Amino acid sequence: MQFKDIVGQEEAKKRLVQSVKDGRISHAQLFLGKGVNGKFALAVAYAQYINCTQKTENDSCGHCPSCIKYQAMSHPDLFFSFPVNKKSSKSANSLSEEPNKDRSSGVSKTVSAKDLISTMFYKDWLSYLNEKKYYPELQSWYQKIDIENKQGIINVEEARRIIQDISYKPVEAAFKFLIMWQPEKMNINAANVLLKFFEEPPENTIILLVANEKDQLLKTIQSRFQIINIPKIADKDLEVFLKNKYPDLSDVELKEAVVLANGDLQKAISYMGESEQMKEHFRLFQSWMRLCVNKGSLEGIKDFVEKISRIGREQQKHFLNYSLRIFRQSLLVNYGHPSITRLTPYESEWLEKFAPFVHINNSLSMVEKFENAILEIGRNASPAILFMKLSLDVSVLLKIAK
Repeated sequence: MQFKDIVGQEEAKKRLVQSVKDGRISHAQLFLGKGVNGKFALAVAYAQYINCTQKTENDSCGHCPSCIKYQAMSHPDLFFSFPVNKKSSKSANSLSEEPNKDRSSGVSKTVSAKDLISTMFYKDWLSYLNEKKYYPELQSWYQKIDIENKQGIINVEEARRIIQDISYKPVEAAFKFLIMWQPEKMNINAANVLLKFFEEPPENTIILLVANEKDQLLKTIQSRFQIINIPKIADKDLEVFLKNKYPDLSDVELKEAVVLANGDLQKAISYMGESEQMKEHFRLFQSWMRLCVNKGSLEGIKDFVEKISRIGREQQKHFLNYSLRIFRQSLLVNYGHPSITRLTPYESEWLEKFAPFVHINNSLSMVEKFENAILEIGRNASPAILFMKLSLDVSVLLKIAK
């Protein structure tokens, strides 16, 4: 991965390149940003640039032995860590049903969920990165490794594996790299095992965490990392990318994709093939809010809760994030800021009627409850209980006078 292959993010690229030129390379860096905005691709391109033996002014060369191995994801000094879990019991390759060969020892053994480590999924991971062009997204990764509705984790066994694998000197390059994607998925035991390693890694080792939510990491971990804030992809850069990738896209479709993506590359791409799914989110949200606004709709809310409880946790989080976006857009519409709203035509038409229900007296509480719900879904809270309580809370908040 080279910087030139990354959509937009020109300022971030310049900062990273300049840090190398100035010799200011921190051993522990946290690439932080919402959504699929290119932060993972930037981390990989940064590592490739640092170890490139024939650097150009603003990028790695792409053809030296180090770059060739980086681009093939076969460099012996490049390591990844990412969330995994047991595969579906329906899968023929279920980790719970078949013995697995340990990558380091070659010994076959039956693996339980607590023993899972990312190297067991390494072929899937490399294939997935190629498919997504180094723009990974959590739900599609879970689908790739067939873990159904489970939450991926980075557990204590993975933490020990990291420390063991990274304990040696670099084999070929100047620096050894660990790139951990979604470090928020570390459980408390794994985080505690890695604290000392993060603070004092082996010599010539650089650790790059790639995260969406800083606050889901332990404060003690946050304090050990230099934070590299990666903004959302600019609309103009997304528009250029989509025009090149989908030359037959109409202007209306292009605008809708950029609006809905809000700086997230995978959302923009997903819109091309899943616009109906997004419209289904809208229809579901629309019917839910009608139930919450109308008195005597408890049976209807129960039906909604039963329906939403049947979909996977990642889909529930997507729906809650979609709902949160609509509430925020409603507030902008309600207070006369149409120029900065990000709405499709069908959303815009409906929000003219719904927006007055979202105002300064209830919006902060509404946002807080939805953000907490997203967090609790990630912590395996009961969807039925969570959505029922959230529905009742929303019903009360929507009835607060402006």
